Amino acid sequence: MAFDYRSGAAVSRTLSQDVKLQGLPVAERYDFLAGDGVPLRLTRYVGGTKGPVLLVHGAGVWSGMFMLPTLKENFVQYLVRHGYDTWLLDWRASVQLPLRQFTLDDAADHDMPAAVRRVREITGADSVQAVVHCAGSAAFFMSMAAGHLDDVRTVVASQVALHHHTPASTRFKALLRVPELLDAGLDSLTPDDASRTPLFQAAFTKVSSFLRMECDSPVCHRLSFMYGRLYRHARLNPETHSRLEEQFGRCNLLTFRHLGQMSRGGHAVKFDHGRAENLRRYGQARPPDYLDPQPFQRPITFVSSEQNRTYLPSSTQATFQWLREANGARWYQRRMLPGYGHLDTFMGSTASEDTYPVLREALEFQPR
Repeated sequence: MAFDYRSGAAVSRTLSQDVKLQGLPVAERYDFLAGDGVPLRLTRYVGGTKGPVLLVHGAGVWSGMFMLPTLKENFVQYLVRHGYDTWLLDWRASVQLPLRQFTLDDAADHDMPAAVRRVREITGADSVQAVVHCAGSAAFFMSMAAGHLDDVRTVVASQVALHHHTPASTRFKALLRVPELLDAGLDSLTPDDASRTPLFQAAFTKVSSFLRMECDSPVCHRLSFMYGRLYRHARLNPETHSRLEEQFGRCNLLTFRHLGQMSRGGHAVKFDHGRAENLRRYGQARPPDYLDPQPFQRPITFVSSEQNRTYLPSSTQATFQWLREANGARWYQRRMLPGYGHLDTFMGSTASEDTYPVLREALEFQPR
């Protein structure tokens, strides 16, 4: 059945071979529009009456990161097994959607509110829960700070929220304005071989291979240059590592520029368009920040991995401590995952034993 964006009434129900093998319920796919008209997608797996819980991926990836076919049990399977009505959001950063240039402000203002509203419309739920990761977490927290997500009752923030503490190599690239330099001739970076600029990609491969030599995968090397060390190799099984290109793809440079600005500043700010445009948009020369603690009086669990080299664990510590000081301690908790990196939280071969139980416990967290 085709989706009618005007009525929002239709749903595509699909049962893929992977779903059959994984023993998941029939997947329900809902195409819908963000507040500014950008097409987005939700995929639902009804595991029970808990939730509904919305899963939000990072940049340059897609919702498939939560349901890898290479794991004995992936995160979606785990949540379904534990009775959760599970919703996967592909927002405008998804590599399964057409590439577009956008800032995280765009996603905060238009994607996250529309997704939560759509889940509530379909389920009839008064509120939703959310597990949000990396740039998806940053955008989700920016949306909450802007007052858009009062109907989200519980949040689990994976690796970053409103404070952005990055390794020295990432800060160095941000200080050099690498995304701005690349933006002069490119519209995106990609870790796979499907580049529209083969000469640049060949040079990119050469440079990134010098920066990381833990394996012989060009995809892995490029990922490390783009995002920092996304995972500990020892945590990924060989099949997951060999199929990385199925999860990652092109990431637009405007998003990289915004992430670089927040890395330099250390916290979430609106996009810096330059003095003249900032004055027109914001009424001030510098972009305003998102550091308003008032909208965050709800149960929030901050989760960081001990060996994260994309966003340092001090990122969540800073937001956690800031909110506790502003709103009191009762709403917030923080969990550290020993021996894990950034993305192996979800993609690790033993994540279902090590990290998923921590995330599920966080969904059930109630303030005292």
